[in-house]
Amino acid sequence: MNNHWMDKYLLVLCLFFFLGVKATEVPLDSIRKTTVFSAGDDEIDSYRIPTLTTSKTGTLLLFAEARKVSSTDKTPTDIALKRSEDNGKSWSKIQLLTNSGVDAFMDPVALVDKVTGRIFLFTTLWPSEDHSKLKNTAWVIISDDDGLTWSAPRDITKEIVAPNHYIGGFGPGAGLQMQGSRFENRLIVPTRQTDGKISNNRTVYSDDHGETWRIGSSAPDGGEYQIAESPYNILRYNLRAGKGKRTVSKSEDGGVSWSISHIDFRLQSSVDYGGCQGSMLGIDAMLFYVGPAGGLGGVDNEDRQNLFIYRSLNGGETWKDDHLLYDKSAGYSSITQLLDGRLAIVFETSDTNGFPKMTPGNRPPGWMRLDVIVLPKDIINKEVWFKQ
Repeated sequence: MNNHWMDKYLLVLCLFFFLGVKATEVPLDSIRKTTVFSAGDDEIDSYRIPTLTTSKTGTLLLFAEARKVSSTDKTPTDIALKRSEDNGKSWSKIQLLTNSGVDAFMDPVALVDKVTGRIFLFTTLWPSEDHSKLKNTAWVIISDDDGLTWSAPRDITKEIVAPNHYIGGFGPGAGLQMQGSRFENRLIVPTRQTDGKISNNRTVYSDDHGETWRIGSSAPDGGEYQIAESPYNILRYNLRAGKGKRTVSKSEDGGVSWSISHIDFRLQSSVDYGGCQGSMLGIDAMLFYVGPAGGLGGVDNEDRQNLFIYRSLNGGETWKDDHLLYDKSAGYSSITQLLDGRLAIVFETSDTNGFPKMTPGNRPPGWMRLDVIVLPKDIINKEVWFKQ
């Protein structure tokens, strides 16, 4: 066994020892899993970077990048949507919300205003001729009828990008509406912005249901991240910080400013490609994190594998519980709560031990899927952890 394989093998052994996996608590096959998008469907090469949200009426809306001709980033890409009115059991036909031509709409972030019922979809347009970020633009698409019909995309670059900065992307993942009394109903959107040299994240927020937006100050980190409120009135972000590391920070002023960040060594992440995006959801002091813990990987496969969910009972200060949800390929994810209290998670997946390493343009149909799983309601009971 060469050094590369030995390092990966020891990493996985340490990982599972450290996590204290209790795979017997809930058998993996007891969790319902439904495929919503699969590479090659509807003549789309690949579907990636999902965002999942629950409308005011309880409809599940799953958005994703529809990479039309290749799985590669920044190739011609539109934003696709499917809806479910039965908690994820069945899904509508595909709907494309954009018409990019040869450009790429990327990093969709969904946000629901539970007061007005309005649904927002944010996305960044990368022009095909310039991938420097200096010509990127930020867009929003809006629905006022539960996601059945949508407005034309509107350019909001000047409204949400800081002076002398450029939009690098949103999230990816989902936005949120704050529930605590201090910032009740504030809409929160995670953005990645750059001055052309240094990238730092900024919260974009609205206190008038999305009629106008304000831009928060620069966060201590830059990179793919998600924001959750936990406990009420406190925002926390969780960021892809490099090989196997997650960086966290908190805001006590509704996302205007952020504390000094630090690595949360309790949360594991895949190592290949500088780690992987993860998703979060806060339910008062209870906080959930979902992401791939990593696997062996190898010459022909990435190490994005082993989807875990973690639960904290004190807003992410410490993590009490974790559980292996899926032991094959697992990548980007998004988590939402159904109206009946259950949690739904969408994640990139396949049936292999890590996604295949192939020339992106030659990956076969079905090489990646977007699957949705719905977890038992017991998970939001502080006294129970995956107990049937």
